[in-house]
Amino acid sequence: MRIVALADIHGRSSIPAAVIDILSTADLVIIAGDITNFGGYNDACQIISTIKTYNESIVAVPGNCDRLTVNKFLDDTSVSLHERTKYIDTVMLYGIGGCATTPFHTPQEYPDKEIAAMLNRIEYHAKAKWHVLVTHCPPAHTRIDRTFLGLHVGSNAVRSFIETSGPDLVICGHIHEARGSDRLINTVCINPGTFPKHYAIITLNDTIEYELY
Repeated sequence: MRIVALADIHGRSSIPAAVIDILSTADLVIIAGDITNFGGYNDACQIISTIKTYNESIVAVPGNCDRLTVNKFLDDTSVSLHERTKYIDTVMLYGIGGCATTPFHTPQEYPDKEIAAMLNRIEYHAKAKWHVLVTHCPPAHTRIDRTFLGLHVGSNAVRSFIETSGPDLVICGHIHEARGSDRLINTVCINPGTFPKHYAIITLNDTIEYELY
């Protein structure tokens, strides 16, 4: 399976021609939150509809800068992975949106205790070949949760869940400047950066292969 992973779109709907070609040839597009820039249902509709012009196979979680009506849009269009599980071929996808508490009081922030509860409510099955967790908030104390000031601002609950359940792949976002990858035990963790300037191409075959663009 060839996946294009996006995050932190923040309402930008103009997609360069070279990226359109990438989207069009993917088996699946995964969006790891902040689809809008403090927008709602109609704003999410505009962004997702634009991407669906090039690829109908999309799953997404909301970010902390998406209002709660974005969640409704994702549910209404069967795109949502927020506290959901989807199977595509041999891949099990599941996820949560929002982020850990910040000083900025953005629309979707949750205490780590609530993030842990959301993750634990997901129906997790071991039968798939690949298990892919999609979160907006990165796992704490990794290369992909560090701000410009060097502070680690990811979620301890997300990290604990990864260490306990051991997904093969985690796709997240949120910390724009922390674009990159890391590994927790055997889990590959990727923050693709802000779209459309940045994205990741991930291939699930016998192994996980990826490139950050």
